[in-house]
Amino acid sequence: MKKSTYILLCVLLPLGLGLLSSDINFTHKKARAKLLSKNYPSDFFFHQRAWPSKSININSYKKAIDEIVIKVKEKNTTLPAQLSWDNEGPGNIGGRINEVLVHPTNSNIIYSGSAAGGIFKTTDGGTSWYPIFDEHAYLAIGELVFDPQNPDIIFVGTGDPNITGYPAIGDGIYKSADAGQTWQHLGLSEVGVISRIAIDTANSNLIYVAAMGLPFEEDTNRGLYKSTDGGQNWQQVLFVDEDAGIIDMIVVPNNTQTIYASSWNRIRNNSESIIYGTDTKIFKSTNGGNTWNILSNGLPTSVMSRIGICMSASDTSLLYAVYVNTNLNIGGLYKTTDAGASWTSLPISNPLSYAYSSFGWYFGQIRISPYNNNELFILGVDLYKSMNGGASWNAVGPNWATNDFYADKHDLVYIDSLTIVCSTDGGLYKSTDGGYNWTDIDNIPNTQFYRVAVDPHNPGCYAGGSQDNGTLYGNINTFYSWDRIFGGDGFQPLFDYNNPNIKYVETQNGALYYKSGIYWQYFGTGINSGDRRSWDMPIIMSSHDPSHLYTGTYRIYKNSNAPTGSWSVISPDLTDGGSSKFHVISCLAESSLDSNILYTGTSDGNVCRSLNGGTSWDDIYSSLPNRYVTSVKASPNFANSVFVSHSGYRDNDFIPHIHKSNDYGNTWTDISGDMPEIAVNDLIILDGYADFVIFAATDGGIYFTDNGGIKWARLCNDMPIVPIYDIEYDQYNQKIIAGSFARSMISVSIDSLLTIVSINEPSEIFKAKTSIYPNPASSYITISGLPKDVEYARIISLKGEVVRSFRADELIANRKISVTELNSGIYSLVIESVSGKTSLNFLVIRDII
Repeated sequence: MKKSTYILLCVLLPLGLGLLSSDINFTHKKARAKLLSKNYPSDFFFHQRAWPSKSININSYKKAIDEIVIKVKEKNTTLPAQLSWDNEGPGNIGGRINEVLVHPTNSNIIYSGSAAGGIFKTTDGGTSWYPIFDEHAYLAIGELVFDPQNPDIIFVGTGDPNITGYPAIGDGIYKSADAGQTWQHLGLSEVGVISRIAIDTANSNLIYVAAMGLPFEEDTNRGLYKSTDGGQNWQQVLFVDEDAGIIDMIVVPNNTQTIYASSWNRIRNNSESIIYGTDTKIFKSTNGGNTWNILSNGLPTSVMSRIGICMSASDTSLLYAVYVNTNLNIGGLYKTTDAGASWTSLPISNPLSYAYSSFGWYFGQIRISPYNNNELFILGVDLYKSMNGGASWNAVGPNWATNDFYADKHDLVYIDSLTIVCSTDGGLYKSTDGGYNWTDIDNIPNTQFYRVAVDPHNPGCYAGGSQDNGTLYGNINTFYSWDRIFGGDGFQPLFDYNNPNIKYVETQNGALYYKSGIYWQYFGTGINSGDRRSWDMPIIMSSHDPSHLYTGTYRIYKNSNAPTGSWSVISPDLTDGGSSKFHVISCLAESSLDSNILYTGTSDGNVCRSLNGGTSWDDIYSSLPNRYVTSVKASPNFANSVFVSHSGYRDNDFIPHIHKSNDYGNTWTDISGDMPEIAVNDLIILDGYADFVIFAATDGGIYFTDNGGIKWARLCNDMPIVPIYDIEYDQYNQKIIAGSFARSMISVSIDSLLTIVSINEPSEIFKAKTSIYPNPASSYITISGLPKDVEYARIISLKGEVVRSFRADELIANRKISVTELNSGIYSLVIESVSGKTSLNFLVIRDII
């Protein structure tokens, strides 16, 4: 059976950004589906990890994640014990929460399930929250339920039911018997996304699970599952189609043989998007899932999209259903008073008719008050309430644009007849007047960051571009009061390092703005509006002159008089061409040692260079993997050195994800070392350490090497296994600043880490057997007594900088080490083996006769 993966997405506010290019065939064997602007962020990141394949290979991804899980459990002891991560925030600007669970007898106890950031719990009504699921590798949460007989027993379904182009997959169902302190895996790893869980009110061993399957491709793991032994074994009791899973389910509380389930045709990958189809139906079983009937008397029989269903708490014959149509708005609202035997269509008019804002597959939630059968809510971009059983509707709560009650509502739970909790794309809110006024009750750091930047004028302050929440500014000292300095979806912020008044921000699809006074102004003059470009269009500032900026669509642009100047083209098309939005510039770099040296990477696997400031460009990717280029970084230490990172997963492909060149990209060396086969999203090559101290942001956290990539270690094992998309170095505070796409902005102080680069006390036994000669030396040194279990060696200067590094095979094959490139002075040769470490000093003198 197919295994599962994860990964995330939050959402795009409805900004009407148009469709992807028509060269991608989004078709369905039953119906043609739309690809709307809500898909853009997920399409962008899905393409990164799937290119050049149609979809992400689940087996290869899972292998990489499993390897990371093993390493995390081993608790790497080679790193300083005090190394740990801090969450810089924001705590006041939340990310998407899919699920809310309120304790039935103590409303101060609330659980929230994030789209990508795991489970958080509060015991004080939302004043403070803490994570309770971080030791697990799949942190997309689709469902949370209590055991009806014991609220200390919690069941969790992983995976994100809001299936977009880059859906977050789970690994099945979990159970906690101690209110979330510990968890037991109950299987169903192969079902991809769990949308609903129901537990028998009288028999906790009887469990029903609704699953959407693996959204990347057709499979037979979709459907409804049943366990009669508490989750030890599972039986698939409903299968609709290979492209249709079960998105919603109701099990009648006092008659758990009666089940209602709604199906949904949904597939999403690089070549097709199925959003609706002929299999979208409501099914009913009255014998525990042994047989099923399709409910149709008054319900639609045409092609439809997602369906949401709800049932009265006091009258189990009363149900409501809301349908999404092929225009991805509300296409039908229906009521039954006879347990589904017949249905009545309810009127749909403004404001309800546009509640889903043309991306209705993202919603499909309807709720009925347990205290009043005529009180209904429909969750859309805004929240809509009916007090007359669905005959008429009104929008309630502040409009999404005010940010007082964030857009895109995903779950709604009653505490009492007037007190309600609602989850949104921007966190968790509470109403005490039946839904008319709302208060933010979460300080959960689950913002999804694309890009981060260090403010050079305010030490310890950071900016970040985030999904849905725009460009944000703050740090750990302002954890609860970060500023939203610009709207839209935020991407790369920049600071003019000479002028504290000049700042730049970027929104989706490369919209650029700057601020040098009070107001933000547009900054894209000269960039052809028709250029295909990345959702996250790269932009960099020259380290030689802050008025020189570079950006890339499918070609490179330069602004030589920022911020008031216009952009000019300085390259041809550097991609493989075509009309697809996926053939774009994905990353840029300028050498900090020579402003004439420029590099770029593309979404279709190309890497190019210019050695003359952009006048001409050379292809330098012939020996590199054909994968999405996530980062290209010019060495801060040597003008001729450059690094490239890639994403992508293919089964049994063993893709090296990091390469280095010492000759401007003419030849490349794999420096992935022992890093798991995980996608690498960004790199930092630390200045002053001769290219041997490198940090890598990956889909499984941050990795570190101090020997140029021979051996890697995962930083901070107290960090959850979440994707990190961007990292920067705060040199003033010696911190790595990381933008996670699940748990806000995080930081790691590396002052203690860098001490491991310096010389430790040698092993006396090892030292007695090993020597080097000649000493002094001018051209080479030879190692005598090199142990067979040697791992690697480094040459370190008196300043503590690593100037050269050698693998074991290099040392064993040739025990001579050239020192011709070293300046005159004293150096240490540090040799590490399984049996110990030694340090041998030697003197380099130039012009020895």
